[in-house]
Amino acid sequence: MRLNLVRLLSFALNVAPLTSCIERLQTAWRSAVYTFFKRNVKIGFDNGRKYHFFICAARKCKGSGGVRRYQDSKDRAATSNLKTHALKCFGAAAVDAAFKKTTPLTQDGSLFSAFAHQGQRPATVTHRAHNVDESRAHIVRWCAESNRPPHIVCDREFSILMKAGRPTTALPSATTVMRDIKLSFDICRTNIDNILKNHSGQVHFATDAWTSTNHRAYVAWTVHLHHQGSILTFALDMMELPEVRGIFLLITLY
Repeated sequence: MRLNLVRLLSFALNVAPLTSCIERLQTAWRSAVYTFFKRNVKIGFDNGRKYHFFICAARKCKGSGGVRRYQDSKDRAATSNLKTHALKCFGAAAVDAAFKKTTPLTQDGSLFSAFAHQGQRPATVTHRAHNVDESRAHIVRWCAESNRPPHIVCDREFSILMKAGRPTTALPSATTVMRDIKLSFDICRTNIDNILKNHSGQVHFATDAWTSTNHRAYVAWTVHLHHQGSILTFALDMMELPEVRGIFLLITLY
């Protein structure tokens, strides 16, 4: 029993410095290529040569499971081997998007794919963890498309689901989500305005008024256009009416 305790203490004393060394080095690993590998970097020795083993984050690695980076060479901080491995497992589009901090385009890259309604776009799953910017972008899209309140990011169960297996994942605050939604709305409004102005075909406008279940009257304006064999629809504006007495009053007001 005493011998086992001594061995346990000896193992702990040897592992602790290695763990702290990795955590110290990770603060200087700022390249986007590290997002394609797991954070638990292993330290090993090969014939007396110390190396760091980066475990590939892909579900099915197409290589040897990761990359060794020996620490006794001049390129002990180089990322070329890591990038080569990431290109093999994730593809050039994902790697380029990570370095440019953008979202990879869909296969067709059409305007319809960018503005398709929820359920029309094919669901794509990435094999690597999202960075902070990508997580914020997906949360904004989720809240906007699925009509979720920004305060949902403060929910305890939501935090548990998002951080399962990734305890270091940073979630934005509700205030940040609301600010991102407002910023995304302003950018989308400008982009839609440019699309409508530069559209070479016909643009159709429509309006509709209705009364909700709480007896409040609303009116909305939409625009429709034909693009690459598909119909695109954008909601331009929606507002509440103080009262509606007839269609002639509606035409007079607007």
